[in-house]
Amino acid sequence: MAKNSKKKSRSGFMDKLMKPLKKQKVTLTKAGQSQAPMKKGKVVKRKKATPAPPKTFREKQVQELKTLADIGKKNPERLAGIISKILQEAQDKDDDAKLKFERLIWEKAEQKKPKREEDNQ
Repeated sequence: MAKNSKKKSRSGFMDKLMKPLKKQKVTLTKAGQSQAPMKKGKVVKRKKATPAPPKTFREKQVQELKTLADIGKKNPERLAGIISKILQEAQDKDDDAKLKFERLIWEKAEQKKPKREEDNQ
């Protein structure tokens, strides 16, 4: 009788197919959750990282110089290209400011010119 009380282990084809399904746990997701919880127990809440305060102008400048120094160590030709581009942009900006100033002066001179002609006649 002892042999009959123990269950026989089946190794049939259908048992092999159904075995993974028998052991799999199914959990329902709560509304608003994208996936079902995988573990039971307490959920550990992570603290949100506080955003770093905005960098000052000087800190940004130092960071940029460090980056340029790193680029210069790795690839000096690239650094030369970057520096020449920065200088060209600065020169273009100065040229645009001078041109804008000259146009302003010419516009003011043209506005006063008709008044002078009327005064002379």
